[in-house]
Amino acid sequence: MDARARAQELYRLALDNAAWHPETLTENRGWSGTELAEALRLLGELGLFVPSSDNRNGWTALAPDTALRKLLLDEEQHTNALLNTVRQTRSSLARVLADFQPVHARDLASVQMEVVNGMANVSAVLEDASRRAEEEVLSLHPGRALPAGIIEAGLERDRIVLGRGVRMRTIHLSSAATAPHMTAYLRRLNGAGAHVRTAHTLPLRLIVVDHSLAIVPASQTSDGEIAAVVLRGETLVGVFRGIFEHCWASATVLTESATDSPEGDWHPTGRHRELVRMLAGGLTDEAMARKLGVSERTVRRLVSELTERLGTASRFQAGVCAVRLGWLDD
Repeated sequence: MDARARAQELYRLALDNAAWHPETLTENRGWSGTELAEALRLLGELGLFVPSSDNRNGWTALAPDTALRKLLLDEEQHTNALLNTVRQTRSSLARVLADFQPVHARDLASVQMEVVNGMANVSAVLEDASRRAEEEVLSLHPGRALPAGIIEAGLERDRIVLGRGVRMRTIHLSSAATAPHMTAYLRRLNGAGAHVRTAHTLPLRLIVVDHSLAIVPASQTSDGEIAAVVLRGETLVGVFRGIFEHCWASATVLTESATDSPEGDWHPTGRHRELVRMLAGGLTDEAMARKLGVSERTVRRLVSELTERLGTASRFQAGVCAVRLGWLDD
């Protein structure tokens, strides 16, 4: 007897006797506990069984038309919730834009805008932007899952950026993140040191580098090729940073990541690796900043990111943990 047949038999039993006992199936009919659980799960998914405290078996059987109405009502409520989220995002986005839109003419004059056409040119802009990044890269990805080949190329570029100690925060569409190759990519990206979140809706595709560069899509050319708008200037880029921060605040942290523990796949590279060695050597912030060629503020941020990733409360504990993980062996 397959799972559907067992579910039908259980449903028939529940309609005949609402106070049915599990023993009727496990002892009298030879069902295993797993088979009973599978039948209950199937009936629950179809809405034919609903939890009930009135019966000792914990369930109440519903008529098929009642179950269908309940399933449709649940789906309508879910759809309405998504629509409300979209409306709230649109309203919040309008408020964010309103706070930054009325800029002075001299600020607008300082903005540089460039339209880039064609996949090769857009890729070149992205490569140049990744090399220019010094502090932080932010990105929103509202579209469907990209092909695996493009994902792998992007991951390698992101790893290089992260290896220089640049902070990276990214938000992907929840539906796209469920694709197997996207799930693997996001976990690997998280494991490389990026901060990854997901959201049900996102307003636009966006990349922001530090405080002075933003890249957003443009309308396709007459030949059907992709195009992008590259914006330079702190005032206008600040608008897009505000949009990102609004989305970030309501996004969901990526779960089941490879970085859930210090023993995950992440290893320090670039400035983080040098920082581990200097921490072990007892150097001061001033000395580390001089050796790395950055400010003391940047050093303190890098140390904070390192201790957060290791789950330690102090620099000393971070050094001990790094030795235990073998990060100083070579």
